[in-house]
Amino acid sequence: MKFLQTDPKARWQGYQFYFRKGFCWSDIHTLNIKCRIKTNGIHDVKSMSLFSLDNGKYPEFYFVCLLNSTFISEYVFSFVNNTQTFQINDARLVPIIIPTTTQLQSFEQIFNRAYDIQKQKFAGKISKREAEKELDRVQEELDKMVEKMYMEDKN
Repeated sequence: MKFLQTDPKARWQGYQFYFRKGFCWSDIHTLNIKCRIKTNGIHDVKSMSLFSLDNGKYPEFYFVCLLNSTFISEYVFSFVNNTQTFQINDARLVPIIIPTTTQLQSFEQIFNRAYDIQKQKFAGKISKREAEKELDRVQEELDKMVEKMYMEDKN
């Protein structure tokens, strides 16, 4: 057992993250990074996973919103990694702005709207086309919020 706990080639490392909820994205993307909430499970390199250090203060939905924004995708492509791959070390280079309580509430509303649209689509309550239209509107709102937050003059 000691060997498994200490050998760098063993898969024992990181066991504290096994079966833990978090957020994830696919290793390879097309135009924009697309992130989602990850349920309990073992994590793999093809679906990169991260976890909030303080989910009460910095909820995972906030990180999902940021990574799903066009602004962050363009930032990553321009300054971090201009390939179709977005890995953990790339994610560490994304500047994260600590949101105000009001901003966090707005992000939660946007996240919940997008989540509800997806649930309705998969339940067959709305068509794929209708869901795409609704999600496009949510994406526009999200993009405006993120861009304003990052581009706002703090002086």
